[in-house]
Amino acid sequence: MNRPKISIIIVNYNGKQLLQKCLESLFKTDYENFEVILVDNNSTDGSIEFVTQNYPQIIVIKLDSNKGFAEPNNIGAKIAKGEHLLFLNNDTVTTTNFISEMVQVLQKDEQVAICQSLLLKPNGDVDSSGDFIDRMGIVYNSKKMTEQIKEISSARGASMMIRRKIFDKLGGFDEKFFFSFEDVDLGWRSWILGYKVVIVPNSIVYHSAGKTSSKLKSEAAFHGLKNQLAMKITNFEPRFALRSLLLFFFVYGSREIKIWFDYKIKGSTTMTSTSYENKIADNPSLKTVIKSIVWIFNNIGYLRSKHKHVNKNRILSTTSLQKIRIISNEKQ
Repeated sequence: MNRPKISIIIVNYNGKQLLQKCLESLFKTDYENFEVILVDNNSTDGSIEFVTQNYPQIIVIKLDSNKGFAEPNNIGAKIAKGEHLLFLNNDTVTTTNFISEMVQVLQKDEQVAICQSLLLKPNGDVDSSGDFIDRMGIVYNSKKMTEQIKEISSARGASMMIRRKIFDKLGGFDEKFFFSFEDVDLGWRSWILGYKVVIVPNSIVYHSAGKTSSKLKSEAAFHGLKNQLAMKITNFEPRFALRSLLLFFFVYGSREIKIWFDYKIKGSTTMTSTSYENKIADNPSLKTVIKSIVWIFNNIGYLRSKHKHVNKNRILSTTSLQKIRIISNEKQ
């Protein structure tokens, strides 16, 4: 098998303890032709010192502030020399063949632009077998075990390989997203251009996402919601975008009215999360919704420009993506 050069890009922020396990496993890979680029979000825990002392072969880029996930990965991609880019979280432990399995898939099918490893929790349970998009434009993570390579709506950035030429063609990750759903946006836009995104179950990576503080949870909720709203506007055609936005706010508004009515009349609520409500950015607060809407209006010029660009270059329509179940309400 021809072994194209792979550029592995890891974004880090105060993740020294995570990096120890991640890098130790990474350098046990059976794939030899790769480089590692660490983009550090101005860590203060000795991460850079640890990497430079123990892994001098790693290219280190130190940023002057925490720039999230999208921009640091783009920065790493700009200096990458590989034919394919592999985005890897610092809270992962890789298996020896995880790279070669994804490379093999890319070599067999030129239409495949992006591959995702099967992400498992440390105990062996499925953490993610790919993300999927429903007809309302809401994203959900599949946790179904799979043994076959199959098409998914988008790949998780925890372990995702993409052809360099496609990444450049797509303009990389959308830096307005900061973090959260930038990988979904990239996968969705890949499908729109007629390329495939697949899960590679033989490429196994163990992923142990860390706990976040309440402040970070609030930030994650904000970025998660405004990014999902932004994707509806930019990646759907106009009629689908309007429908999905109206349906989203109808579902959210109905839930809030029900909760208010229950407390006003009964003093409590027995309302439980439905599948739709559960997917709406983990039931965002009213404050988060308002903040997200304000962000949308403040960035409407950018969103219009991106929408125009995406749809000008569109190969597959939303209707076409629905027919092949890349956009579907059917649980996958």
